[in-house]
Amino acid sequence: MPPATFRTVNVDSIKISDRMRKDVGDISKLSDSIKQFGLFSPVLLDENLELVAGFRRLSAMRALGWTDIPYVNFGDLTELQRREIELEENIQRKQMHFMEEQRAIVEIDRLRQVLTPGWNQAQTAALIGKPGRGPALVSEAKLLVDGAELFPEVLQAKSKNQALSWLRARAVTVNRTLDVRAAQAAGDSNITEMSTKVVLGDSVEVIKSIPAETFDAIITDPPFGLDYDERKAGTESGLTTYEDSEESYERLLGMADDLYRVLKPNGWLVWFQGMSWYGDSIGDPPEGGYLEDFIKWKASYRPGTKTVFRRAGFTVDELPIIWDRSDGRCHTNRPDRYFTRAYDAALHCFKGEPEIVQRGKPNIIRVAPVGVEDRHATVERPPDLYAELIRRLTVKGEIVADFFVGSGACLLAAQSLGRDFFGVELDPDRHALAVTRLSANAKRG
Repeated sequence: MPPATFRTVNVDSIKISDRMRKDVGDISKLSDSIKQFGLFSPVLLDENLELVAGFRRLSAMRALGWTDIPYVNFGDLTELQRREIELEENIQRKQMHFMEEQRAIVEIDRLRQVLTPGWNQAQTAALIGKPGRGPALVSEAKLLVDGAELFPEVLQAKSKNQALSWLRARAVTVNRTLDVRAAQAAGDSNITEMSTKVVLGDSVEVIKSIPAETFDAIITDPPFGLDYDERKAGTESGLTTYEDSEESYERLLGMADDLYRVLKPNGWLVWFQGMSWYGDSIGDPPEGGYLEDFIKWKASYRPGTKTVFRRAGFTVDELPIIWDRSDGRCHTNRPDRYFTRAYDAALHCFKGEPEIVQRGKPNIIRVAPVGVEDRHATVERPPDLYAELIRRLTVKGEIVADFFVGSGACLLAAQSLGRDFFGVELDPDRHALAVTRLSANAKRG
């Protein structure tokens, strides 16, 4: 194909033969764009000044009354080459991802407000060519851009409307997160202090940077690694930072060595978990002594939580701590076969030779669960449950850590009881919720 050269031509000299694109559609927006910003891409003509590509651009320039226009001369083309170029230009024209367009809208609005006193969102909508949308256009764009920063999963939406639907389902929580960030930026010392005590991040990574022998007690409730889809049904939207699978739970158990390391020489660990992970190992070895069966079993074997923590150095009580939540709603998927589930369990572990502060207490703690109307998460422990554990295991001034903060119930209990505290939370929404609740509790106290 001959090399392209740039020239100028009178529009009346351009010849237009049969085109694959018959309808140029509404070219008013394109004409306005060319008038305001100029022509970004010239039309393509052959040696005989016959149009090869750029029919809509040519139509827009004619509508503007342009007489001489720039063009690219592709020389003498065969009919096949002409068709290929025309088709290629239309096929390879890549539309902006809907989020790229929203970022552009937000940035244009920001710059216009900086450069033009009194500029408003309605003017931005008109500038973009959508005056009928008014301020809603920019508000939607800001929600999408801010939401995508907090929840990158939004970028996987198939369309702008789907992304908006996801975010609007969590509009309150998105706004809460943004409010915390705004308070930090404004210098709210209370929010700033709580944000340093509750880190937004991945506990598996954050714990590696914590100095050894920092905490007196770790009381935490990680995702269980089972039945998550069932537990969240009807209670959560399509957006969540958590992954609650067997594989992700095994990754969390990989924190065991670091959990031991960051505890003081005589410290406590209370680890809530699903009962299917409680045993010394998951899966019994096959009977019969067949090597092939043993190899298959070995490949699927995984140690139970007690084994994992013992290997890390902890002493683990054979019996779990039981939270009796029978005063609240109990549930089973098969009421025809099973009793309703009325308790949760936690491993009771310790490092060194600590001593229980409140002795003689049973390993069953009966506290009513959080009511549905007051619940901030699908699975949420009441602050009173954590408070009971904290009173039994620590004294005022000691440091309690929770590596899966959630709505902040454990840290709220520690704060209210005069203990220092530290937490890590992966989900931006829950992190903001915990920071907000802790800040409000500090002001009350």
